[in-house]
Amino acid sequence: MELTTIILILMWLGIRLGLGLFFKKAGIELWKAFIPILSTLKWLELIKKPKWWLILSFIPVVNIVLGIGMIVELMNSFGRRNVVEHVLASLIGFIYLPYIGLTKDLVLVGPVDYSKQEKGRIREWSEAIFFAVIAATIIRTFAIEAFTIPTSSMEGTLLRGDFLFVSKAHYGAKTPKTPLAFPFMHHSMPVLGIPAYLDWIELPSFRFPAFQDVERNDIVVFNYPREDYRPIDKREHYIKRCVGIAGDTIRVNDGNLSINGKKVPLSNTGQMSYQFLSNNPKGFYNWLKDRKLNRAECGCQRTYQPDLFSCMVFANERNIENLKQQSFVKSELSDGKIRPWLQKDYTLGNIYPNSYSYGNNDSSKWTRDFYGPLWIPKEGIEIQLTEENFNKYKRVFQAYENVNVISVNELRENFKRLESFNDIEIQNGDWRKLSALAYEAKDLHSFSNIGDEMSKWSDGYFIKTYVETQLNNNQKKIKDEFSKVFKEYKNGILKQELDSIKKLLSKSKIKDSKAEFYVNGKLTSTYTFKQNYYFMMGDNRHNSGDSRAWGFVPEDHVVGKAVFVWLSIDPDEDKFPDYIRWDRVCSFVSPEGNSRSYMWEFLIGGTILYFANKWWKKKKKAQKES
Repeated sequence: MELTTIILILMWLGIRLGLGLFFKKAGIELWKAFIPILSTLKWLELIKKPKWWLILSFIPVVNIVLGIGMIVELMNSFGRRNVVEHVLASLIGFIYLPYIGLTKDLVLVGPVDYSKQEKGRIREWSEAIFFAVIAATIIRTFAIEAFTIPTSSMEGTLLRGDFLFVSKAHYGAKTPKTPLAFPFMHHSMPVLGIPAYLDWIELPSFRFPAFQDVERNDIVVFNYPREDYRPIDKREHYIKRCVGIAGDTIRVNDGNLSINGKKVPLSNTGQMSYQFLSNNPKGFYNWLKDRKLNRAECGCQRTYQPDLFSCMVFANERNIENLKQQSFVKSELSDGKIRPWLQKDYTLGNIYPNSYSYGNNDSSKWTRDFYGPLWIPKEGIEIQLTEENFNKYKRVFQAYENVNVISVNELRENFKRLESFNDIEIQNGDWRKLSALAYEAKDLHSFSNIGDEMSKWSDGYFIKTYVETQLNNNQKKIKDEFSKVFKEYKNGILKQELDSIKKLLSKSKIKDSKAEFYVNGKLTSTYTFKQNYYFMMGDNRHNSGDSRAWGFVPEDHVVGKAVFVWLSIDPDEDKFPDYIRWDRVCSFVSPEGNSRSYMWEFLIGGTILYFANKWWKKKKKAQKES
């Protein structure tokens, strides 16, 4: 058992023991403090709070704030009303509650009835903050959360500097996996940069019933799938357009998207990249400003011709037609599409699934503009495990389905390459050759637990040893150290791995088959997916890191649907009121783009509600006085 788990158990036992001692003073059996649900009901009864608070105790984050409040009320009910005692009981209740229960003469006097006495300023503010935190956390977790658009990947539809409200109820709100988190923070604390959560406890995530399923063209917020080092609910938030749902086959040909063989036109707000020559960059920048296009990522560079500049722009078809008519454009506009035959010379990062594939396959020729066809996995659908499917869905198996799928053919190839390591001798302390071997070995060991050890061996040991010895200019030590560690590797990790692969291969039924796979240690030729997946793309098609680069979005990563822009600030402007995009304030988000601004309607409605509320309070006060 991990030390963290032991500490958490001891803390829980301390709280329960202290609560039981308080129970005993109130005539309630001590053992009831250790029974979940029953103990909470007895606790609420003791401090005279409604039983429906029990529901709040099951909501992560909310239950922490609620627990602190209930501890304070417990202290009040036994006459312990000192602020210092309240703070100690809230912070170290697992120590302080048992201490009070064992050393103090506790008498149940009941909770404070604030309706019969005037609240102090500190009490009034603390209660207001307490209930505001609970209410805001519930709303943020299960209904609506605010987000900001930081990049231009959805430009045209959503702009950098848009402040959004995202509905979590549309697709069904999820219960958090990490309950130990700072309220209102996501994964990091501002300024400090430290994690805003503790991963000591990870709960199974449950999704509430949804108003709708994720549909094609929905603008979806989700947790970035590639951040394996964070819990799912604490991964970075991304926003893209869902272009393909589970069961669809997606393809991009010459930049044109097709779903299930049917061409899907780019939305009116969708953008592509174009290049042209210009003799007036200033005129181009003014044009970008007038069109409210991203001036930070569009721009011009000098060419070998002194009077001409090479310019690049991300824009939709309507803006491109207007651009062609401008006097500063001195050439034909060429698109920025990446053809397969140009991929070796120029490509936009890694293309999924090639970065996860084994061996040569068709996906190695894919680009962002010539992509697929690729089938999107669907829950309950069984596929044949072939080398092609293994290459396409290897990341899905390992990272999202939590199954260990191993290709027998890949095992054979790895075995041959690893076996050849036995014939290698590092005669002259050749650290470059040895370091290359280390990284190769790490990759070959990645399908087993030994891969973790290999990661430490290749990433850490060689670099550390080389730097230390190189600083000392001790070449002999370098030779001796690397020769020694390679011998240790061959006699240790390598030998273990070769033995384990031999055992797996001995179970293979058809020795030359390429369609045999181990799924969690069992030989099979089929696999059934456990959940639905989605394919996301940015509307700024040539300036978007999306599913073409990192693959599918699992259903358990979906957060919510973008519904409302309440404020929009242009990061390229620095003067008020120019930096506020007034035409986007209080506008609704739709698949076609933003609606018109409803700012005046919201201002008038809010003003009416404000004065109506004041009138109602005044009327109630007059009735009470009379």
